Amino acid sequence: MRNQQDQLAAGMQALTVCVFDGGWNLPLWAAQQQGFFAANGLAITLEYTASSRQIIAGFLDGRYPVVLLSADNIIAYQQNRAELPVPGEPDAVMFMGGDDGLLSLVAAPGISSMAGLGQRIIGVDAPDTGFALVLYALLEQAGLSRGEVTIASLGSTEERYQALLAGRCQASLLRTPYELMAVAQGCRVLAQTADILPHYQGTVGAVHQHWADSHPAQLAGFLAAYRAALDWCGQQADAATTLLQQNIAGLGRQAAGQAYARLMDPRRGLRRDLQIDRIGMDAVQDLRLRYLPGAAGQEARLRYLDGC
Repeated sequence: MRNQQDQLAAGMQALTVCVFDGGWNLPLWAAQQQGFFAANGLAITLEYTASSRQIIAGFLDGRYPVVLLSADNIIAYQQNRAELPVPGEPDAVMFMGGDDGLLSLVAAPGISSMAGLGQRIIGVDAPDTGFALVLYALLEQAGLSRGEVTIASLGSTEERYQALLAGRCQASLLRTPYELMAVAQGCRVLAQTADILPHYQGTVGAVHQHWADSHPAQLAGFLAAYRAALDWCGQQADAATTLLQQNIAGLGRQAAGQAYARLMDPRRGLRRDLQIDRIGMDAVQDLRLRYLPGAAGQEARLRYLDGC
């Protein structure tokens, strides 16, 4: 593999992609390692965000032309209810669907049921956007109100995983493979998104409409490389499992194998067709209306590229 300087010298186009760290990035790592991005004329830089606020800030100022983040973050952006105000007309456009969130509610050792979360600290990225709203639905189903727990903003999945192990929170929604790593440390999975939401759109890829209009070849190249990497991951189980271990600190071989199986699950894993689940998008919006009263009356103008 050539480094990025060599790639740029060869006439490839530089492209920065910002993501949250975690196993759902497996196709991105594979596309880099196997040269699929390079084959499509792209020299990719992956930036890992510590929070939704950081990724939105970089998306706003153009540092991150391509972002992979929760569908809820994009809906909030389009409603101009993101962590930072959007100047002018919000123009985010979604170009691919990634997964259904791959979310598990994980509790610290000693907590064996949802009832045990009362008066506990539960870590989220941000309390009013992203996957926190799924947490509130899980709590409600268990008969717990938001007021019966303490919600703490602790950043990305990796940050929340570390906070859970360190005792700074007693539960958190974790994404694959961090729920598996937490279980290996004595924690317990109490619930998963699929328990209450048969359809839910988790990760989406997004760009600005004006960027999509002016960079069609780069966007097409990104999608082609991502698809090729997904196919490779599906065919190369051992190599893909090793790739997970190489990119996620502390991930053991057994947990990596379990993570690979979950990521490649044809029903609940990474979306092979990259389609956005429109019913799942409705579910995301319904959660916003249910748990964020201020969202009522602020319809998001959602934009999708053709094929999504």
